[in-house]
Amino acid sequence: MNAIVTADYSVPESGQLQEVAPGVLWLRMPLPFELDHINLYLLDDLDGWVVVDCGLGNADTRAVWEKVIARFLQGRPIKKVILTHAHVDHIGAAGWLCHYTGAPLWITAGEQVTAEEYAQLSGVNADTFSVQANSFLHRLGMDEQQTAGIMGIFTGISSLVHPLPGSIYELKEGMSVEIGNVQWQVIVSEGHSEAHACLYSEALGVLISGDQVLPRISSNVSVRAAKPDANPMLAWIQSLEGLKTLPADTLVLPAHERPFYGLHARLAELIEEHMETLIRVEALCSEPLTVMQLVGLIYQRKLTLFDQLLAGGECLANLHYLLAQKRLQCCYDINDVLVFSQPD
Repeated sequence: MNAIVTADYSVPESGQLQEVAPGVLWLRMPLPFELDHINLYLLDDLDGWVVVDCGLGNADTRAVWEKVIARFLQGRPIKKVILTHAHVDHIGAAGWLCHYTGAPLWITAGEQVTAEEYAQLSGVNADTFSVQANSFLHRLGMDEQQTAGIMGIFTGISSLVHPLPGSIYELKEGMSVEIGNVQWQVIVSEGHSEAHACLYSEALGVLISGDQVLPRISSNVSVRAAKPDANPMLAWIQSLEGLKTLPADTLVLPAHERPFYGLHARLAELIEEHMETLIRVEALCSEPLTVMQLVGLIYQRKLTLFDQLLAGGECLANLHYLLAQKRLQCCYDINDVLVFSQPD
């Protein structure tokens, strides 16, 4: 399929379920953000259900889950909770849901490490995280007020993530998970997060894509304080290229917006958009720039503090990609802030 086509399904109301493929139910969970929802999926496992992603760890999410379990699951238990990745809107309620239902958690090892970072924000390693994060934000070119505000955001995010359950199983690249006599292949992608897991069923022609492939918006690809020298943009683009091996007519079930067809067309769009951004970033660095100076040139609108964090992380991801290709060079200024420019 050479065009992106929205699948002809009604968007479920909050707490309602919509079947989008045999044994695959779509649940839309509210979010208190500009992006006001996340799509979760329930897979029929014969004598029970498997949940893919969970929503935020807040009272509204818990209330929706309690309603769904009581009214729509036909008395059959939730047997597994699978997480695509450890971002707060996906993992927040996972610990609570596993405790509430007794279900084990399935997650990639890389995402489990990321999940454990939330606990560090308020635990014994909080001071270490604070020093690491403050240094990272300073090197982007943020001032003390911006840095203090973003550190507050980190604390707020951690409060929306319930502690993980004791029973955790590892998702691995290429493994097959049988759910209701249907085999789901695990496809691990890097870039948007450490080790994002998609689930693909050849029999159903369905890809549960999480945030890896969205129909209209592009997922944030950022360098994180925990890995300040990483090259996530390269990993992201390589992961998108890898998904081209799936059939073009695959039904894509994303974490945001609506299910769609046209996987190859969307992958091509995403790659082209990022390549265009890389060219623009390279051109802007004809004069030496800090990361936050670059943010101001690319995003010519007022950004919230959280937007600044995402924009700074993604600009740094673009810069690291260009550094690796020797299309840019980098040094520190007298204030220990990163400065990027075209090679001499």
